[in-house]
Amino acid sequence: MTEPLLRVENLVKHYREGGSTIHAVNGVSFEVYPGEAVGLVGESGCGKSTTARCILRLEDPTSGRIVFEGRDLTALPPSQLRELRQHLQIVFQDPHESLNPRFTVRRTLREPLFLHGLYRDESQLTDAVEHVNLERDHLRRYPHQLSGGQKQRVGVARAMMTHPQFVVLDEPTSSLDMSLRIHMLALLRRLQREMNMAYLFISHDLSTVRHLCDRVLVMYLGRIIEMGPTEEVFNRPRHVYTRALLSAIPIPDPTVKRERLLLKGETPSPRQLKPGCALQDRCPFVTEECLRPVPFYPLGNGHYAACRLAKEDA
Repeated sequence: MTEPLLRVENLVKHYREGGSTIHAVNGVSFEVYPGEAVGLVGESGCGKSTTARCILRLEDPTSGRIVFEGRDLTALPPSQLRELRQHLQIVFQDPHESLNPRFTVRRTLREPLFLHGLYRDESQLTDAVEHVNLERDHLRRYPHQLSGGQKQRVGVARAMMTHPQFVVLDEPTSSLDMSLRIHMLALLRRLQREMNMAYLFISHDLSTVRHLCDRVLVMYLGRIIEMGPTEEVFNRPRHVYTRALLSAIPIPDPTVKRERLLLKGETPSPRQLKPGCALQDRCPFVTEECLRPVPFYPLGNGHYAACRLAKEDA
């Protein structure tokens, strides 16, 4: 069996603020295999981006291990971590903020090549812009001379310059309109196939995740509560939170009715971490069993859910 490219083991990230602790990520574990696209979904503030930033060591985890190609990134000194950076890249959510306004597109794309000693000649840059459906003329432009969609394609090209093995896509289509979003997803899928990269695709847009990802991880209040092959999770959701998320997806056909599963109240504060199911304060099916730690129940075909209701299918 193929070894995972990336293995996250019991990742925890806490912040101290105003004398209290914010439990941003609470014991997250998962694997990503070579060439695989994994979706990480959940509502805003659930810890998706924090998880990604810890994986890339843009932030230091409080505890846990992040193993990339057999090397624990949390234990590497800065010099060795820098060597691995060319294999680990990110496309940020906001292209207006992630591009240096003083850099032309040429310098933006050339910079990672210089940093890792990979620059050969101008053809690397022209090939890169053409690869993301831009013109050679765009190389001399500054960010303010580009549209939002063009900026995001420059961000994608910059991430691909070093031919990485693993790329985090942090809601890369959220700032684009629907037509541009469709083109961006097609571009990302094509680049993944051509370069055999693994993606961690972060989004709250479940329809987009279903289109792009092989597997999906559902996150709530800093914890993974369900995971499995994308179609399996979409067709047979077993955690109450996943069912509520999927029931909220709009249906284009107004004649088709879907029964909504509504959760009561608001998401609890991450300052107070309770034992048991993270959804216990909002779930309409909560019992005393949910107040105690809930294991992941295997549902077959790599599908797992941390919900007592999943026991019936385990």
